[in-house]
Amino acid sequence: MDTRLEVVYRLEVPSEEQGTFARALLLEQTVETPEEVALRVPVVRERLMGEIVELEPLEAGGARLVLQLPVETAGVDPAQFVNVLFGNASLHEQVVLEDFELPPVLFDRFPGPRFGIDGVRARLGVHDRPLTASALKPVGLSVDELAALCRSLAEGGIDVIKDDHYWADHPFAPFEQRVRRCQEVVQEVSARTGRRVVYAPSLSGTPSQVLRQAEIAQQCGVGAVLVAPMLLGLPFFYELVTRHLEVPVLAHPSFAGAQRVLPETLLGKLLRLYGADMIIFPSFGGRFSYSRATCRALAERARQPWGPYRSALPVPAGGMQVERARELVEFFGRDVMLLIGGSLLRAHTGPELTARARALVESVAEAAAALSDSDFA
Repeated sequence: MDTRLEVVYRLEVPSEEQGTFARALLLEQTVETPEEVALRVPVVRERLMGEIVELEPLEAGGARLVLQLPVETAGVDPAQFVNVLFGNASLHEQVVLEDFELPPVLFDRFPGPRFGIDGVRARLGVHDRPLTASALKPVGLSVDELAALCRSLAEGGIDVIKDDHYWADHPFAPFEQRVRRCQEVVQEVSARTGRRVVYAPSLSGTPSQVLRQAEIAQQCGVGAVLVAPMLLGLPFFYELVTRHLEVPVLAHPSFAGAQRVLPETLLGKLLRLYGADMIIFPSFGGRFSYSRATCRALAERARQPWGPYRSALPVPAGGMQVERARELVEFFGRDVMLLIGGSLLRAHTGPELTARARALVESVAEAAAALSDSDFA
């Protein structure tokens, strides 16, 4: 059985330096000593050195480097895994983390999505179309204003209503007050209409604050939570998911652009590995966006079969327009959740916003109905 972690990097170094640089990077990511020092120790020499399995120059310049690294060092804990994957290597401006492959022996070390696409759909009772989502914004609204906004979106048929990720425990809308009010609203609308609506509050702060917020939110009966894993830290995110949360997790990408890691690897794969059920990313055509190719690769990484892990739901966002719903459904297929915030909120709270939300939901359903089974991603 293969017991090595395979990691793929892109090296942006001249061809004459690639071999030396690759060897130095291997040492950096394993023993972090001069090679002659490492070779003195038998266990290091025989089991922990790792190896270069591919170093291929690229036509555009630089090279593709594939390392196989020992699981004895990588699989100790969630922080150490990231350290071995891209710890000291991330300090080199010439190195980009492109991908990684787990050996089967590591599958049981990480949770993966606990609900995934099927679990999220089951909670909402929606199986035949893409899901819709919107955000409560801007920060600065009062609890009463947030509750009114939440009601308008819920009555318009939006499936998931999340806090904007900038919401924290602000004095003008304290966490516990806004969560209780917004959850009461979605429960009332769900009971009255027979259509399930999920509210996802944002968990933000120090570990102790986040754990307390998670407890409060779940006591209130929320259907999901919003978390920015890169802001909180991946090891804490791992522990939060595996030990403290019993609801699906909607992962926000804030601070994910601060690392030289391909988006489809960081968001579509690593966050899925650490337990995200739904993964937000800036879609093409928004106010800040990934390319179409990156968006497709990211969505595929989130949904594709991978060992024992459930698929995660891709959530394109970032300045999406209501009028582009059909285009987005045609591009991403059935298993997607469209997160549209500001474009919806151009309508005033109340009947106008409810009508605009309802029109969005209807256009998504119509676009999905027009797809053939072979079009579904």
